[in-house]
Amino acid sequence: MEFKITEKMFEKSLVNKGDVSRILKLIEKAEKGEEITIAFLGGSITQGCNSTVYEKCYVELTYNWFKEKFNNVNVKNINAGVGATGSLIGVHRAERQIISEDPDIIFVDAAVNDDEDYSCKVAYESEIRKLLSSKSKPAVIEVFMTMDTGFNVQDQEIAVGKRYNVPMISFRDAVKAEVENNKIKYSDLLTDEVHPNDDGHYIIAQLLINFNSVYESDYKKGEKINIVDNTLDTACVFEDRYINGTILNNITIVPKEIIGFKNYDEGFQVFQNGWIFNSGANKCGKLVVEVEAKNIILLYKKSIEENAGKISVNVNDKGKIFLDTYFKDGWGDYSATEILELSDETKEYKIEINIVKENAAKEITILGILVS
Repeated sequence: MEFKITEKMFEKSLVNKGDVSRILKLIEKAEKGEEITIAFLGGSITQGCNSTVYEKCYVELTYNWFKEKFNNVNVKNINAGVGATGSLIGVHRAERQIISEDPDIIFVDAAVNDDEDYSCKVAYESEIRKLLSSKSKPAVIEVFMTMDTGFNVQDQEIAVGKRYNVPMISFRDAVKAEVENNKIKYSDLLTDEVHPNDDGHYIIAQLLINFNSVYESDYKKGEKINIVDNTLDTACVFEDRYINGTILNNITIVPKEIIGFKNYDEGFQVFQNGWIFNSGANKCGKLVVEVEAKNIILLYKKSIEENAGKISVNVNDKGKIFLDTYFKDGWGDYSATEILELSDETKEYKIEINIVKENAAKEITILGILVS
């Protein structure tokens, strides 16, 4: 059953129409018979979590609209949704998963996976600046989902979006207006505290489709379209510390010392080619890598399995950080981060990871090192 979306919901959803030129360029490309690429960057909602079938998730519904609208050309779709990941991981994986494919339009969903921590604000702005200034000069659309309490962090993301005048669509604002008028409840559209059901996915897809339809009235065939990219000349709202972020792994790093760990090419989620430790009780494990960067962040697997172990991490022989990779009573495994060092200068870092000995067999998965 398709949920009936009111005009009020469409109206409330439009946070900012923004600069139209990049979407007009997409329309022009399609009219010329050129391939267009649609991309989605986000977490589990983007991935399609809790839609009854993938075909009913908002990414697929939106993509199908583009295919039908521009049925004279090949429309390529990139779903870069990775569960439980926000902007900090997103900005570091964006190059390989999205930018390298020269997208024409990118929908960015991070308002429920990010939090109010400053590092998330910096990561989000870094991500938006990275996408806007990338080679294909794609349209970037900020998308804001919601928790079942009506909470998200869209205000900090709107501040970024306004600075670069990008289009912004809020599922939260559209739904919140109906909830406050007692017309619906969040539970009518969400399967849990955050993941939409089929109706929820349908609504966000329709909001995005309606938004993209708006641009048809702006498109004048044959009229020159000027795309101005002054992104990197625009002062930051927060910072763009991670704008050049990437992920280093066993393909790009040869460990200086490796005991007990071995290459883990299969990896977890989309993060392959890391390292895994798996052994009996009290066996030593050590991984030492050296990198050159300004900022370094450890990417590792947090697991609900009881054999998930503990590690100590130190950088340049300074104080140790202890991390427990066991996600006790958690909802599932996910890719976790730990910020190790932040600097305004490029430095050489020696990162040493040691297994904390315990009285049972333990497993540790290091997915990579995020550097910028």
